[in-house]
Amino acid sequence: MSSVQLGQITMDNASNNNSMLESMAKELKKRKIPFDADGNRIRLYILEAYAAVLKNDPVGHCRDIVAACRVSGQRRRRLRAVIKEGNESGFWRGKLPDGTATLPVVQLLRDCVTRWSSTFKMTDRVILLNPAIQSFLQERQNADIAHLNLDAKTMAVLQDIQQVIEIPHTAQELLSSERTPTLSMALPAYEQLAVKWKELQSTIWELAHYIGVGLEKLEKYRNEGRKTRIYAFAMILNPGSKFEWIKTYCTRVDN
Repeated sequence: MSSVQLGQITMDNASNNNSMLESMAKELKKRKIPFDADGNRIRLYILEAYAAVLKNDPVGHCRDIVAACRVSGQRRRRLRAVIKEGNESGFWRGKLPDGTATLPVVQLLRDCVTRWSSTFKMTDRVILLNPAIQSFLQERQNADIAHLNLDAKTMAVLQDIQQVIEIPHTAQELLSSERTPTLSMALPAYEQLAVKWKELQSTIWELAHYIGVGLEKLEKYRNEGRKTRIYAFAMILNPGSKFEWIKTYCTRVDN
């Protein structure tokens, strides 16, 4: 038994887990298996901190920022002025993630809670203008809304959420073209959306559960879409796809 070893055990900080690991260490010691109740434990500090930010609703936090900054013409004009002044003075240099020195002179966007694509645009704009928003909220006349400032942890989680909703947003933009027939792209877009979300599940594992919920809903849409032949006809008639996608992704059962 001396050759048997245990790796790391990941647990939260509940007191009953402390007791359990101490008991496990004693039992394993009797069997001459190396194990330390502290040294072989990974505490879920990071995950707990992430969950705490999610509980505080970072997207709702964005809505509060947008509402506060757009509540009056005076505030909208002042935020615009803050952006311009920072551009002219070079104040944003070194503060922007893309390495540029200026911010676009644009306004914050409101979203509609039933349209997640608008939520993507709202969060995208808040993330883009965050350096200016921070400066704006720190001004003396805005002391009543200074608490809305996004801290680093909230910003990091918000950026993760943005990555998740950017994928369906991109698919919707593709299918919303007014000049090009898009019916033939519907099922391929759903398929690609699923692929991209599954990739994110492994890279943003903190949001894997929520992505999984989206994948379940998407699977229902795909199954419903495959019940009608019009999508297949549209793909066959499209010179750019013809039978290729159907041969790759459809089974005999689908047909």
